[in-house]
Amino acid sequence: MLLAIGFLAGIVLRIIPPGELGEADFLLTIVLLLLFLIGAFLFFRGRQHADQATAVQIIEDDKADILYLRAFRSDPSIIGQTFKSLLRPHLMSGMYTEEEQLREALKPIGDMVAIGQPGESLPKPGAARMYASDDEWKQVVTDQMKAARLVIIRAGSGRGLFWEFQQAVKVVPPEKLLILFFQMKKKDYEALRESAGHFFPQSLPESEAVQQYSIVNGFMRFSQNWQTDFLRLHAPLIRRSSYKPIQRMFQCTLKPVYESLGVPWQPPTVSVLMIGSLAFLAIFGITIILVLISAIFDELL
Repeated sequence: MLLAIGFLAGIVLRIIPPGELGEADFLLTIVLLLLFLIGAFLFFRGRQHADQATAVQIIEDDKADILYLRAFRSDPSIIGQTFKSLLRPHLMSGMYTEEEQLREALKPIGDMVAIGQPGESLPKPGAARMYASDDEWKQVVTDQMKAARLVIIRAGSGRGLFWEFQQAVKVVPPEKLLILFFQMKKKDYEALRESAGHFFPQSLPESEAVQQYSIVNGFMRFSQNWQTDFLRLHAPLIRRSSYKPIQRMFQCTLKPVYESLGVPWQPPTVSVLMIGSLAFLAIFGITIILVLISAIFDELL
């Protein structure tokens, strides 16, 4: 409710001519900004409580889960996510984190579980969190790797993450292991390739084979003999959307993984808004071309 009030009232304020409200203009802007930030904070906090409530059931059921491993530093902070709500792209995407959107894309395969940060009072939204002490976490991770239907490691750096790479090669069948690269810079990919690439029986591909515009986005998967296959993050234009856009890209990119696991895959729905936008641009472009042609003929005549 606070988000809706802040958003709609902000639109109304932009329609009113500058200076029309006098000194109240600045005060209203500050109030609406606070309402919006409080709304974003409560929305994030609510998702934390919701995930905490369902985590026990997910972890204790007998289904094979998807194990999601990452460096803790990649987890979003509540302050960062709250202030991100002021950015238009983040607002349009529903303010859901990449991990939440990955969880939704993988839902037909299984529930996603992860190791929670020690000492946190509430889990970050996304995978169901399980907790382990410093002495136990390696054994917990190993046991979960063996039992998981799929293991996804988000590429990053750190001794803990490098140990997880090394352990995954030992205990996880290669066709059940994925490495997620998301918004990773070329130099960071090369650093990872140099420092952790030797853990894998086959070397990871060079950055030129996986990057796009100096950014690496996608999933690295492996054949039975550890040959790599890089799945670039993509989605057909008509199936993209500003709402949960990364989920749709995850869903399209992971089609070969669905097929290898024998899970039926469904493409994201066609975006009516995207089709409407493309139609508008096409009509606008044709109109401009016709005007130019008409102007040229007028000059010739």
